[in-house]
Amino acid sequence: MEEPRKNIQIRERAGLEEARLNQDFIDFVTKWSTPLLLLIALGVGGNYLYQQYSRRQAERLSLAFEQLAAAAVVSNPSPESLRNVASEFSGVGSVGELARLKAADAYLRAVMRGVVPGADVNPDGTTKNVGDEMTPENRESFLTQAAEQYQTVADATKGVANKESLYIGALFGLASVAESRGDAEGAKKFYEQIRSASTGIPGFADFAKIADKRIESLPRVLTVVKLPTKASLPPATKEDEKPAMPLTIPDAPAGPSLLGPAGPATPSAPAPSEPAAPEAKPETAPPAPATSPKPAPAPASDPAPK
Repeated sequence: MEEPRKNIQIRERAGLEEARLNQDFIDFVTKWSTPLLLLIALGVGGNYLYQQYSRRQAERLSLAFEQLAAAAVVSNPSPESLRNVASEFSGVGSVGELARLKAADAYLRAVMRGVVPGADVNPDGTTKNVGDEMTPENRESFLTQAAEQYQTVADATKGVANKESLYIGALFGLASVAESRGDAEGAKKFYEQIRSASTGIPGFADFAKIADKRIESLPRVLTVVKLPTKASLPPATKEDEKPAMPLTIPDAPAGPSLLGPAGPATPSAPAPSEPAAPEAKPETAPPAPATSPKPAPAPASDPAPK
């Protein structure tokens, strides 16, 4: 009897222990289920929001590059359109810096061409609209705006990793503006900054060499005289309209020369025409045949009968 009772007591203790463990699990779940569910919900919701944010950022970056390409693809882009793209998409990748560099390049290109941005230029260098020609005031204004855009990019990219090319490009632009103004010392300062910024960066050694060559050629570059346009030249006189040399060269005598055999120009082939009739010869009387004279009759010896 003692053995069965002992087994029953063991089973009762095991059941009590199991019941206590189940109650502890129930208490744990009751206490921490709500916070755990909140954490799980926050994790799932945060992952969903991050995916949506990444998708929108990628779409905005794609739109920014599309707007930049649309504004810069034309042959004579508008600096104002490029500046609007830079302001709208500032902080979206490097679109803002690229748009500002292109806008500054457009200002500088207009100064070099001598016409305002967006002007229609004829093949001879003249503008279709007289008001599109560059004035000294416009030239200085465009140079100032170009320098502002270059300087903005240089300040935003100086010391920033993976944006060294943008920084050096802005410095090259500032040096070009200084050269356009005839400021040799200012241009040299920017070229020295380019040389310093390119040192120690893999793949940027060529920029340092270009900067050194530009510093050496500054005296020669700044003394180049700008060629006048056709519109700025005085009208041609009658003497100027005459060719300085005859349009045709007289035939040279045939014979060897230093430049090869010289001779008359090859005559052009005559135009096809009907064959000419043979020339008629003047008619002449045929020569009379030679005839011997008739002999005179001999005198009769006998008289004729009566």
